[in-house]
Amino acid sequence: MLRAEWAHSAFLRLTLIGLLGGLACRREVLTPKPGLLRFSRDTVVFDSLFSTVLSPTQRLWVYNPHRYPVQVTRVFLAKGAQSPYSFVWDGQVGPLETPYVLGAGDSAQVFLALRDTSFVDAVREDVLVIQTEAGTQEVPLRATLIAAYVYRDFAFDSVVLSLPTDKPIVVDGYLYVGPAAVLRLLPGTRLYFSARRWPSGPLQGELMSGLYVAGRLEALGTPAQPIRCQGWRLEPYYASAPGQWQGFWFFPSSSHNRLLYVEIAQASIGIRVDSAGGVAAPKLYLEGCLIRDAANYGLVVQGFSPALPSQPILHAVNTLVYRCGQACAAFVGGGTYRLVHCAFLYDQGDLRRGVTALVLTDFLRLSESQIQLYPLDFWAFNTLLWTAKEDAVVADLRGGPPLQYVFDHCAARQRDPLPGAGNLYPSLPGLGAAQDAYPLIEGSPLINAGRYDPTWSPPVDRLGRTRDNQPDIGVYEYVR
Repeated sequence: MLRAEWAHSAFLRLTLIGLLGGLACRREVLTPKPGLLRFSRDTVVFDSLFSTVLSPTQRLWVYNPHRYPVQVTRVFLAKGAQSPYSFVWDGQVGPLETPYVLGAGDSAQVFLALRDTSFVDAVREDVLVIQTEAGTQEVPLRATLIAAYVYRDFAFDSVVLSLPTDKPIVVDGYLYVGPAAVLRLLPGTRLYFSARRWPSGPLQGELMSGLYVAGRLEALGTPAQPIRCQGWRLEPYYASAPGQWQGFWFFPSSSHNRLLYVEIAQASIGIRVDSAGGVAAPKLYLEGCLIRDAANYGLVVQGFSPALPSQPILHAVNTLVYRCGQACAAFVGGGTYRLVHCAFLYDQGDLRRGVTALVLTDFLRLSESQIQLYPLDFWAFNTLLWTAKEDAVVADLRGGPPLQYVFDHCAARQRDPLPGAGNLYPSLPGLGAAQDAYPLIEGSPLINAGRYDPTWSPPVDRLGRTRDNQPDIGVYEYVR
């Protein structure tokens, strides 16, 4: 009898719990009411776009701030079929002509794209119109188009080619200079590289867009009209974002390259140089150049030659490298290098990653127990080497005393003295802000700390200002 009563009581409890659970899971159906929507921004602006390439997509969030649903009756572009824009509303290609219910406290995404092109600089405007039972709301759309030339997977050989300067140049994919070709960049040339990647092959997935030189590059900028090379995204968010394109890559057959007043920004590796130096001239001569915001290295130069060439692989003058992920410069496998009035500034805030300002090696590791040695001839003169780490220079030299490994009147952050004379090890270098490319400030220990040499000292600094006979260390001559 007691067992039967207990079973009946348990059945009643389970039945009651089930009924209450069913009531708790039942959702109240809310009827849409009139209400104004909110938007993530008042105006959708496409920052300067190149008119001859596809534009990036902009996103707009539409919010329902009410505790009840709001019915959207129609979404369209004011210019209709003549609009330079297209949009997708919550997965539906616009215009939206059927009712859409936006739930209480819910949101919807709108993706907008510019589909128009132009061969001249222009402005494209329209309005995204959203109609609800509460009325009509509008979000203006605006894009600034920049006319540009486009080189897509472009290769040439056996000619001298000068790129135009009247419009920006967009490089989508590779720009290849053949072994018998010369590419000439004139003052004021502007190159913008896309973020395309190799679809297949040994470099699959790596950044493709870049300048590949098997012949010769002559980039003839001036202090007043530098040559600028960067990624093609012009929104402020991307201004210092690294790794947007591959960079410059000089192949073993390349020689007699000259880069004067060239700015290289936002690459994976700013400049990569393969194999031995030149016979009659340096393989790569840099003067007045600036390399910044490289995801990995500003400069990577590979020697790997059993004998030193008569001319350097790299001769750099008044060249500034900063904000690089791994190192400002890596000279690996020996080789001949000349750095005159340069500045390598490793300014990464995260000390757990990356190496430092300058890396030097004289070997190639063949296996865990075997290496191949190569001769090294390195000379840095009146050069600044600074780092957020303990040592600006990391040298791993296995081949005994190199032919030359000298720092002459350089300034560095270094725990142990560098080989050479007249070097400084200040607590701070006395520089301005990174956004101004680290100028000298009053009281800097680098001022008048260099050595004048009639053979090696350049007559001007990176900005074209005259240097005196008591030069400052680094790329700038301080002017009071």
